[in-house]
Amino acid sequence: MSRKEENRIGLLGATSYIVGSIIGSGIFVSPKGILEHTKSVGLSLIVWVLCAAINAISALNYIELGTSIPQSGSEFAYISYVGWEPIAFSFLWLCAIIQSSCSGSVLFLTFGQYMIQAVEPLTCLSDFDKNIAIKLFGFGLILFLTVINMYSLNKLAAKVQILSMISKISAVGMIIGIGAYFMIFEGATKNFNKHQIFKGSNFSISQIVLSIYQGNWAYGGYTTLNYGTEEIEITNFSRTLPRAVLGGLFISSVIYVMANIAYFSVLSPEDIIQSDAVATLFLQRTVGNNFAYIMPVLVGFLIIGTLNGDIFSWSRYMLAGARKGMLPSAMGLIHPENDSPRVAIWTHTILCILFSFIGDVDQLVDYLTVIGIMSTICALLALILIKIKGIPVASSAVKFSLVYPIIGLIIQVFLLVTPIVIDPITSSVGIGLFLIGVASYYVLIYPKKKLSILKTADEYSTRLCQLIFWCILDLDPKQRKSSETTKAEETHEEESETYIERF
Repeated sequence: MSRKEENRIGLLGATSYIVGSIIGSGIFVSPKGILEHTKSVGLSLIVWVLCAAINAISALNYIELGTSIPQSGSEFAYISYVGWEPIAFSFLWLCAIIQSSCSGSVLFLTFGQYMIQAVEPLTCLSDFDKNIAIKLFGFGLILFLTVINMYSLNKLAAKVQILSMISKISAVGMIIGIGAYFMIFEGATKNFNKHQIFKGSNFSISQIVLSIYQGNWAYGGYTTLNYGTEEIEITNFSRTLPRAVLGGLFISSVIYVMANIAYFSVLSPEDIIQSDAVATLFLQRTVGNNFAYIMPVLVGFLIIGTLNGDIFSWSRYMLAGARKGMLPSAMGLIHPENDSPRVAIWTHTILCILFSFIGDVDQLVDYLTVIGIMSTICALLALILIKIKGIPVASSAVKFSLVYPIIGLIIQVFLLVTPIVIDPITSSVGIGLFLIGVASYYVLIYPKKKLSILKTADEYSTRLCQLIFWCILDLDPKQRKSSETTKAEETHEEESETYIERF
C-alpha cells in the first residue's frame, strides 16, 4: 500500500524529532564529560563548537544518504542497498533487539528515578519500594507513548514531540536567561576574563581526543529522521530533510554552548566536574533551594521527547528489517488508516520492559558501543561506493562533495579506536557479537529453502498480529502500487522502483 500524505510529518514535526533526540537530560544533570578532559572554560567551549562542526559534516552525509535512498531504516537500508546484506543483518539484530531495548529501558527508568526524587521529600519509601515505584513510573511513560504512536504520526505523536521540543528549549532558556542576568547585572564574568578562561587547560592530544569523543555523543540523534524517512512529507521531501536535520542540529548546538556559558557564569570548572546535578546546583546558587526542587520534575519530563523519538526510530528500523525478510514478517505490519507500524512499536516496548529487569543494562550498552560506530562506518563506505561507482539513486537526491564522507569516515575510525583502546575486552565482546550475527545470516537467511518450522511460525504469527492489531503488510517501495497516490507520490514511487533494482 502507499502511505497517506496526511499521516506524514512536515518541517516543524521533523525538526522537533531532531532536537528532541539530541538534547537529553544530560545538559541539566552532568555536562562535565568534556570539561573533565579539557580542564578549562575556554577549551571546553571550543570543543563543544568543534563537536558541533564535526557532527554537521556527518549530518551532511546522512542527508545525502537519506535523499538518495529515501527508505526507512537508516544504516540498515543504506548497507542493504549496496548488497552488503550479511553485515546489514548483523547490525539489524544487534541494534533492533539489544541496543534499542537497552536505550529505551535506560530512558524510562531514568524518568522514574527523577519522578521519585521529586516526591521523595513528601514520602518515606524503602529502597525496595523505590525500585518498584521507579519501574511503575517508567512503565507508565513508555506505555503512554506507545499508545500515542499507534495513531497518526502527524496528528498525535509529532505534536507530542513538538510540545516536548518547546518545553526543552524553554527549560534551557530559563537557565540561559538566569546566567545572562548574572553576567550583565551582577558582573558574574570572572571565568571569562583573559586570566581565567584558559587557566589549567589540558592541551594533550589524547585528552582533546577523549573530550571530542565525549562531546560527539552529546550531539547524537541527528540521524533520527533517517530511521523513518518515509514518514516525511513527499511534496517537499528533499528540502524538509536537510532543513530539519541541519536546523535541529544548529538549535541544539546553540543551546549547548549557551547553557555551558550560563553555568560558567556562576559555577567554577571544579564545581561542574564534582557535581552530578549541575542544573540543581546552578539554581541553588542563583535563585535558592526552593526553586531548585523542581529540577527533578523538569528533567524527568524532558526525557519524554527523547523516549518518543526512540520509539519512532526503532519501530521504523524494525519495520525496514521485516520488509527485507530479515525480521519476522509481523513487524512489517502497518495500520491501513494511519500507517502506524503497531506490531514493531509494541515489540520495541515489550523488549524495553523486559530488559529493564536485567541487572546491569549499562554493561550491555557498553558492549554495543562499537557496533553503533561500525554501523555508521559501513553506511559511509556505502555512500563512498555509490559516489565512486555512480550507482543509480533517486533523482531528487541532495548531493555533496566526496570529501565529506571521507572526512566523516576518518572521524568515525578515530571514534572506533577510542573505546577499543580504553576497554579492549568490552569492545571485543561487541565485535564478537557482530561476527556471530554475520555467520547467522548464512544459516538463517541465505539458504533459499528456509526451515519449515520458522516459516510456519512466521505465517501464523503474522496472521495473529493482523487480527489483534488490525494491520496489513507494508510492502517494499518496489512493490507498492496505488491508484490513489498524488502526482508527487507517483514520482517518488517511480524513483524508489529505479534505485531498488539490483545493480
